[in-house]
Amino acid sequence: MADLEQMPWERIGPQFKKNYKRAGMLVELDRCIGCHSCSVSCKTENEVPLGNFRMRVRYLEQPDNKQITFAPLICMHCVDAPCMKACPSKAIRKEEDGRIYIDESRCDLEKECVEACPYGAISINVEKEVAEKCDFCQHRTDVGLEPSCVDNCPTEALVFGDLDDPESKISKLAAKRKAQPWKPEAGTNPSVLYVNHEKWMEKKVNTGVQLDPKDADVTYEQNNLGK
Repeated sequence: MADLEQMPWERIGPQFKKNYKRAGMLVELDRCIGCHSCSVSCKTENEVPLGNFRMRVRYLEQPDNKQITFAPLICMHCVDAPCMKACPSKAIRKEEDGRIYIDESRCDLEKECVEACPYGAISINVEKEVAEKCDFCQHRTDVGLEPSCVDNCPTEALVFGDLDDPESKISKLAAKRKAQPWKPEAGTNPSVLYVNHEKWMEKKVNTGVQLDPKDADVTYEQNNLGK
């Protein structure tokens, strides 16, 4: 008798881990609807405290009209990560697959990493007294799952995969759609790429507004905005 097809919960475990050369993410801005499924699922999955975000979704008013563009922002997992160089306690390291990881047990809370990051991706968890950021849900990818934000995006605007594998879905899509990094002039070589990215977004994104600007009474102020 042929083996029965495995159910999704039977395909979870270390044996299903994919070995990436350079883990990365593609964000298709024209598919994002600003629903916050990614940021909410990230907070739940990683127990991120109130007021902090590892995944942020900005509402940006386009310069020539009143239409809104949505921009999900996370740690860019830079090849040349300035946060790692700035950390005096060596709490930030680069994993074998290129992702940038904060070892909370070594964090001395000097906050040099927060200042060094040009993307405002690192925040301070006041409850745990450590710096924290997106790690592409390493605890999930280590057992063959997608990052929580990718798994919960209803429009499939987020794609996770191996940027150094030309045959991977993310590499082919990035080439086809001419994906670009955020703030390339920072010289960090980000591993998060954006489709339909325009320079004006970078100037408007550091407003501190996490929700629709019409909801002016409900605003999340960030203490880690990019420069």
